[in-house]
Amino acid sequence: MVDADAVADAARSCPGVADLSSGTVAEFATYLPGRRVAGVRITDAGVDVHVVAKWDTHLPDVGEEVRAAVEPLTDGLPVSVYVEDIEAPA
Repeated sequence: MVDADAVADAARSCPGVADLSSGTVAEFATYLPGRRVAGVRITDAGVDVHVVAKWDTHLPDVGEEVRAAVEPLTDGLPVSVYVEDIEAPA
């Protein structure tokens, strides 16, 4: 079983990630008893991670670093990374 909290922590630890995103129209989250893990959706088909990228990053690199950080935690399920937004510059 994939640990949604571990996936979220691994994604947030990536240098190009400002935070996770729960989406703008539909909510992307994993629902657990009494709470949810926003930005991570786990299904039988795979693991989706929705992120907000840091302003000064190369977006394809963000996807690759998140995928590399998360894949060891997914029990072999494929990982899809979606950049939902980019943080505003300081």
